[in-house]
Amino acid sequence: MSDSAMAVVERLGRRRPWQSAYGFGSVFAKGLRDSRRAVLAAGFGLGLIIVVTAYTVATQFGTVAQRADLTAISTDLPAALGALLGQPLNVDRLGGFISWRTLSFAPVVFGLWSVLALSGTLGSEASRGSLDLLATTGISRTRLAIEKAFGHVAGLAVASVIVALLTWFSGLAFARLPGDEIALTDALSQLVGVALVGLVAGAVAFALAPVFGRSIAAGVGAIALFGAYIVNSYATLVPVLGAVRGLSWFAWTEGHRPMAGVSDPGSVVAVGALSAVFLALGVVVFARRDIGITVSLPSAHLPGRWLGLGGPIGRSFADRLPAATVWGLGIGLYGLVFGASASQFARAFDQIPGLDHYVGQFFPNVNFHTASGVLQFVFFSLGLFVAGLAAAALVSGWSSDEREKRLDVVLAAPLSRIRWMLSGAGGLLGAVAVMTIVMGVLVAIGAAIDGDAMGTPFSGAMVIGLYAAALTGIGLAVGGVLGPGLAATVTAGLALVFFLVEYLGQGLNLPDIVLQLSLMHHLGQPMVGTYDWPGMALLVVLAIGGAVVGAIGLRRRDLST
Repeated sequence: MSDSAMAVVERLGRRRPWQSAYGFGSVFAKGLRDSRRAVLAAGFGLGLIIVVTAYTVATQFGTVAQRADLTAISTDLPAALGALLGQPLNVDRLGGFISWRTLSFAPVVFGLWSVLALSGTLGSEASRGSLDLLATTGISRTRLAIEKAFGHVAGLAVASVIVALLTWFSGLAFARLPGDEIALTDALSQLVGVALVGLVAGAVAFALAPVFGRSIAAGVGAIALFGAYIVNSYATLVPVLGAVRGLSWFAWTEGHRPMAGVSDPGSVVAVGALSAVFLALGVVVFARRDIGITVSLPSAHLPGRWLGLGGPIGRSFADRLPAATVWGLGIGLYGLVFGASASQFARAFDQIPGLDHYVGQFFPNVNFHTASGVLQFVFFSLGLFVAGLAAAALVSGWSSDEREKRLDVVLAAPLSRIRWMLSGAGGLLGAVAVMTIVMGVLVAIGAAIDGDAMGTPFSGAMVIGLYAAALTGIGLAVGGVLGPGLAATVTAGLALVFFLVEYLGQGLNLPDIVLQLSLMHHLGQPMVGTYDWPGMALLVVLAIGGAVVGAIGLRRRDLST
């Protein structure tokens, strides 16, 4: 080897200090670098929501009297909604209101991110064989798993710091009354608790992934996340849930809200310890099992074409079916709870003077005395957002064929690229349809429990599914034209952008031309039977047209290397 070649090798082999923390200098650094988009999306997405919330409170409730009205409204909310948000503490100050109104659901957002990331950080790489290569190097399997886990924990920490900084900035920028300022230490302390509560479900998925694979691990993690959240939220309303409330880690940190003036660091330590236990369990299990060998759970017998043995469409559908079913159950159970609690909302609207008028400004022509009206008010937008994340997860699974080099082998058979692409898209959209039906049935059952008709809420849930299908079509188009690496990222990014534009637009009174940019703005109010039919047609075009565009794009480009 020449001297110049030796110099290049030596230069490449030297690891700079910063590369061990970010980049390609270690497994930890690469994991942190790979999660950079999710870190920025979670940090700035949640941070912007907090900024807009602070701005809205400061402009619409800028006096002592107005803050007193805000406190009264917050205290007298329906029991069903108040349970989900928790006890309103010092909501007459910016920190207290943000802590109660905005950060109450943040652990679920961080939890979904953790479940998707940690279920795949070992499971997905094991299935595609990349961990086998790493395991042949000098890195032990224990160290490999530890660095993988800590890569996500570090990303979660960075996102939390971003949110905390934006929260602190909100207190400085929009303080109108004494006490509106938010101490940076309080914001950081509360965000640490939020992040650790979300991490627990991801740690559960991390521990299960080496044994059962990514799909089952992610499903169990998501069910544990929503289950713990609902148990804690409705423990005071449902005696059966109250008996097991202590099992929910959400309940442990209820007293830790530094931005509202109360702190319980011991509970945060306990939740962190629980996460550490599951992460350590995942490390031990991964180190002791054969890489990529998973346990298959018993399942009902299905025809071969649905088990993936009847061609690319059957395989695509079968591969995405477990995840789609879990997403449908998660979103549907959330809607079921709201639908079944509609009567409590109706009583609150009758008891609080002016509340129906205030909410009616944002939801005109909606009867909040019905389960359909309540679902439109408190469930529909959030259901769209979570369904968008589900679409991104399903698109990620579809694009893994090309990312993990299986597509090279598949296309070596007498199978055209266009046929593979359209068949895969058909199976993927079929999985979205299953998710939609599962979700719709549960939402309709919730409405029936409250004595309302089932048809309208079920149809509204179908619109949520159609929205997910449209985002799936966009992901297919991006994956076919630009490559698999961007497919899921663009899908998730659009789900977040559309939600933020719709959410921020109402708070900031943005021009209609800006609001029109959100696909969510073109759906009408389907939970109460009001549809935007041009918007429905647009969703269908995006779903089907995206698959066609993706097929044409895949035909014209080289496979990713």
